[in-house]
Amino acid sequence: MNDISKHFTLPGFITVAKGHASYTMSRGTFKTKDKIGEKRILSCTSAFDHQYHYENKEMKVVMNVETNEHEVVCTFDIQSDINRLWINLPSSMDEGIYGCGEQFTHFNLKGKKVPIWVSEHHSLKKLLKKAIRTKILGENDAFLSNYKNHQTYIAQPTFVTSHALLVHADTSSYCEYDFSKTDQTILHFRSIPTSITFYKGENISSCLSYLSDKIGKHPRLPQWVSTGAIVASQGGWDKAIERVRHIQQQNGKVAAIWSQDWSGQLITQFGTQVFWNWQVDERLYPNAKQKIAELNSQGIRFLGYINTFLKEDTILYNEAKSNKYLVMTNAGHPYLIQSTTFQAGIVDLTNPDAFDWYKKVIQHEMIDLGLGGWMADFGEYLPTDAVIFDSRGAQQMHNVWPDLWAKCNYEAIVQRGKEHEIFVFNRAGFTHTHKYTHSMWVGDQHVDFSKEYGLPSVIVAMLSLSMNGKGVSHSDIGGYTTIFHMKRSEELMMRWAEMNVFSPVFRTHEGNRPESNVQVDSNPEVLTHFSRLSSLFSQLKPYHQHLLDEYQQSGLPLVRPMFLISNAPEAFQIQYQYMYGDSLLVAPVIEKDSSSVHVWLPEGRWTHFFTKELFREGYHQVKAPIGQPAVFIRSETTWSEFLSKLSV
Repeated sequence: MNDISKHFTLPGFITVAKGHASYTMSRGTFKTKDKIGEKRILSCTSAFDHQYHYENKEMKVVMNVETNEHEVVCTFDIQSDINRLWINLPSSMDEGIYGCGEQFTHFNLKGKKVPIWVSEHHSLKKLLKKAIRTKILGENDAFLSNYKNHQTYIAQPTFVTSHALLVHADTSSYCEYDFSKTDQTILHFRSIPTSITFYKGENISSCLSYLSDKIGKHPRLPQWVSTGAIVASQGGWDKAIERVRHIQQQNGKVAAIWSQDWSGQLITQFGTQVFWNWQVDERLYPNAKQKIAELNSQGIRFLGYINTFLKEDTILYNEAKSNKYLVMTNAGHPYLIQSTTFQAGIVDLTNPDAFDWYKKVIQHEMIDLGLGGWMADFGEYLPTDAVIFDSRGAQQMHNVWPDLWAKCNYEAIVQRGKEHEIFVFNRAGFTHTHKYTHSMWVGDQHVDFSKEYGLPSVIVAMLSLSMNGKGVSHSDIGGYTTIFHMKRSEELMMRWAEMNVFSPVFRTHEGNRPESNVQVDSNPEVLTHFSRLSSLFSQLKPYHQHLLDEYQQSGLPLVRPMFLISNAPEAFQIQYQYMYGDSLLVAPVIEKDSSSVHVWLPEGRWTHFFTKELFREGYHQVKAPIGQPAVFIRSETTWSEFLSKLSV
């Protein structure tokens, strides 16, 4: 039996209280306070028949425990109006902690307090501080803010330790997992969880397989996604088709055009934004259905964009408002959120009629138009003071909102019989979001090399998602956010593309200010580099498909931390290199103006993917000029011969 149960009778295992939380939201970022009454440490008064009884004066808790060889599942009967729970678990100084959703700066969470609350990762305040630090104070890309200010698009009450212990809570409430102490881990819940599961695996891989069986897997990625680049283009058909032609003339491979402005453009102070009314803009994309069919006949899909909002006073907004399909205020008005310089309403996804209506919008306006997929953006913005259809209220439904959003998109696709053809990717997420989307994308990175928000943060994000069952993830090539002095350079564009070849999706983004950013065809050097990599990504299709098969069968993620192939101490601390499957080791260049990278290679023989030079285990300073990133083939694996013979 799992030896975690021996701690259930120890003093201090359970603490309870009554509390009242408050939340304030500004453009999707949250501040929260919790007014806690008297906290009571409960004593275990009896333990028999898989029941543990805890009490302290009038506060009583019965914990029911189901066990098998590897798993312990705890549920709770509360015999008073307790609504706060703390669970105290043993830990050790050398224990690594991984997961809790999407992290951007720290893969190993030991020493951190981690909030479990779906949020917007960016804020205007953070952007202003970064502008001051970099432009005025001259601080470099290595700067990291205090982790206590961490907010994330994808939160999940799940973690895995280096000792192969998986802990997962079934709850939708705000949680805080405190890993800051050397000898204990404290789990804090703002409502009583439905259950807490402890799973002691034979190794970390077995923990991930167990988790995928418990919370589900991504739907299978459509095969066409592996055939080439998904190329971003805004501004109409001519620009999109010209960009594709430029890439193809350089022998590049294009699988799809992604035009997020398919529904129109809105020029704001932030830049070029999408017009949030999910109907095709006939001015930018005339004869869209016919044009999309022509592109499909050439093997190229056309992708769009949608989110959880409707811009105020648009056709769809007014329809939703008249049908009472929008999230409301206490005063009985549509709850409007501010996005840069305009306002928008939120579709109430807990209202079955609104949910069904939004599915029909997706079907009639997007699927029937011929779209081959889309970015399903947002899901983080449900305010806790909003009035929704579900009687549990907005505070309890906030975290599961991205689950509902992903499910809405997925059901729309399945009902049209397109689940193996249409590709959808989501930004926000909670425990079950991935069951309804083909891939998570790791958010709106800055167009720079900063560890906190730029290219390096993508690696940490993908690795942390891999530890939470979200095994298919990718990023915008080149990043997204351009503000103040930030602009995407040629170097950044090329380095980002070199990394994303070794991921399941090779997709670009023009950014919020396309005219300020280097694009894939901005000049001959970038175009040639990108086209070559798109061809390489296409050549890797059999390997991509093998890894997707493996994920569906075993739950093992495509992007993997080093400790899934090595138990060496170094493997548990590395966060800026990764395994793509079990045969490719990827160490992206994450520093500006750098032509080499420090790489740690596990035991065995490793062949440089591009130069064919042979390396042994240990640390190496590897030359990595643009066009020859530090990627290594692990010798004597099933795929090593195939990978060694690719034309690079």
